[in-house]
Amino acid sequence: MTWKHSALLSYSLAILGFWNAVAMEKPEFQTGVKMGYDYGQNGVGWPNLAKDPLGNSGRGGFYVTMLRLKASVAFDSTFSAVALGNLYYSDIQEMYLVKKFENYTFTAGKFRGAGLKSGSGTDEFERTTINAPLYARYWSYYKRLNNFRDFGVQVEGDYFGGDVKHRFYIHNANRENVYVDDPSNGGTPTQALGLDYALDWRISPFTQWGGHVGALANRELADFVGKHNGWQAGYWFKSNPVVDASLNHQMDVGKFHMFNEAMLLYNREIPNPVDSAATKTWGVSSQIRFDHTERASSFFRYEFFDNTDGAIPDDALHLITLGGIFRPSPRKFPGLKVTGEYVRTLEEGALNTFSNDVLYAQLEMLF
Repeated sequence: MTWKHSALLSYSLAILGFWNAVAMEKPEFQTGVKMGYDYGQNGVGWPNLAKDPLGNSGRGGFYVTMLRLKASVAFDSTFSAVALGNLYYSDIQEMYLVKKFENYTFTAGKFRGAGLKSGSGTDEFERTTINAPLYARYWSYYKRLNNFRDFGVQVEGDYFGGDVKHRFYIHNANRENVYVDDPSNGGTPTQALGLDYALDWRISPFTQWGGHVGALANRELADFVGKHNGWQAGYWFKSNPVVDASLNHQMDVGKFHMFNEAMLLYNREIPNPVDSAATKTWGVSSQIRFDHTERASSFFRYEFFDNTDGAIPDDALHLITLGGIFRPSPRKFPGLKVTGEYVRTLEEGALNTFSNDVLYAQLEMLF
C-alpha cells in the first residue's frame, strides 16, 4: 500500500470518526472490486494457440479498474452524507451531502449529477455490460467529467409519487476542485460552468422514458457581459464549446430487460475544416438482457457512433457486444458476479478492415 492509499484510508476513517460522533445512525459501509482479463487483436488474425505465447501479437492481460470503499450515514430521515473512494487510484470519487425537503432533494459536493443516462446515470457496479457505450465515454471527456463525476450542486424534484423526476445540476466542468484564495496570482484559467437538466418519467410499471439537455461554457466573464448583450440565450449557446442532449427508453417485463438511448453533441472545441459550424457527434445504442435463471443472464448491445460527422468521411463505428453473466449466489451475495463478453468493432459500411475483436472475463465483488 502506497502512502497515497494510506492517506486516503486515514482521511476516510477520520471522516467516519466524526460521523460516529455526531450522527444518530451507525455508518453503513460498502466494499467492492472490479477486475478481469481481456484479450484482443492489434489489427492481425487470432494467434495459433500452439505458437509460443511470447510471440502473441495481440494485446491483453489482467486489469483492476476499481477497489471501492464507500461509507454512508443518515443524520436523520432527511439528511445524509456519502463518501466513496477508489483505493486503487487513490481517488476520492464522491463526497457529498444530501438534504430532502418534501418533494425536493438537494445534493452538494462531488458526485454523479444529471446527464447522459448511460454515463453519469449508471454506477460502475450496476452496468450490464463491462464498459459504458463508446459515445458515453466520449461525452464524459468533452463534458470534462472525471469518472462521470464532478463538483457541484443539484436540486431534484419528484412528482406523482416519484414517477416523474426532475434534476438540475450546476457543476465545474473543468475536472478541478477550484479554490481560489487570490485570483490576482494568475495561473491556468478555470472559468468553466456546466449546466445539465434531466427528466425521468415512469409511464407504467414496465416502461420509463427519460432524457437530458446540457451545455458547457468556457468563456471569460467579459465575453458574457459586454456590448453584445451576453446574457441573451442565443449568444450564450453560440459561444459554448459543448451543447448536448439525449433521449432514453427502458423496459423491464419479467425476465426481459431493454435499454435504448440516443445522444447528440455539438462541440466547438474541435476545428471543423468543412465550415465554421460546431462539430456534430452522435450515437445510439440498444441493449437487451434476458435473465434465464436467478444465476444466469445473457445480453446483447449494438452501438452506432459517429464522433466527427462532416469533418472526416467514413469515420462512423458499429460496435456489437455479446455476453453472459453468472451469479454464484444471487440471494446471499447479490453483488458477486462474473461477466464474459465479446466485442467487435466495424468501420463505416460494416467493414472490419482492422481486426479489433476483444474478449473480456470480469469478476465483480460488491459487499
